[in-house]
Order: sequence, then structure tokens, then C-alpha cells
Amino acid sequence: MTGVAAWHLWVILGLILAGLELLGAQFVLLALGVSALSGALASVLGAGLNVQLISVAITALVVVPLFVRKIHPYLLPKTPYGTLGSGAETGQLAKVIIGNGGKLAVRVSGNEYPLRWEGETKPAAGDTVRILSVEGITLCVERVE
Repeated sequence: MTGVAAWHLWVILGLILAGLELLGAQFVLLALGVSALSGALASVLGAGLNVQLISVAITALVVVPLFVRKIHPYLLPKTPYGTLGSGAETGQLAKVIIGNGGKLAVRVSGNEYPLRWEGETKPAAGDTVRILSVEGITLCVERVE
């Protein structure tokens, strides 16, 4: 049985980097994992360690910006989204409360959300509002007469 070849190490490094992408590195580690495959290719072609490292570096300089600027934004949702499982839905009615810090908030499904209102009239505590949109954790609302 022979030892581990250099290309095996490059493939293992690429798989480890691709697996670490699950930690949420915005496609940087995945791109580095893909660029490690160029080191494996250089090794298979019989290149020395310096050539392997240079091929990985050059490939990383091309692949990382491509993944981060072109592929990653393409995979992001095109519409604004609210918090996952928040229970706050567009068109839903809710009561305005005084939240933490004395600021106006809306309580929906047991969760408290800061609000931003549309229209000229600022809602007061106890008013009923309609949720127009969910932007992150902030609810955009309008007063219901």
C-alpha cells in the first residue's frame, strides 16, 4: 500500500473548506475549496509544490470574487422577507403597545416588534394597526380607523 499522494491532500483540503462553508462564510470558503482542486490538478500533472501553491493562489484570486459577487447574490431572495416563523403577516391586524424602552411596538404571536408607520397620524398605544410589510424585525403599519 502506498502513501497518500499530494492530490489526495488537495482534495481533502477542498472538501474540508467546502464543509466549513456551512458555518456561513458567504461562499468564501466554498470558493477556496474549489480553488484547492486546481492544486490537485497540478499535482496530478506532476507539478512541484511551488507550482501547486501558485495555481491555487491564482485560481482563488479568480474564483473567490466570482462566487462572492456573482453567484452568492444570485441565490439570495429577490423580495424582502420577514423573520422566519415570526407570525407577522401582511394585512394582519394588531394592537399597538408600549414596548421595551418606552417606544411604540406591536405584539404579534407573543413576539414584540418595533414599528414604523405610514401616513400622517402616529398610532398611539391601544390603536389597531394593519401590517403593510415586514422588513427584518420592523413592521411597517398603517392605522385602522
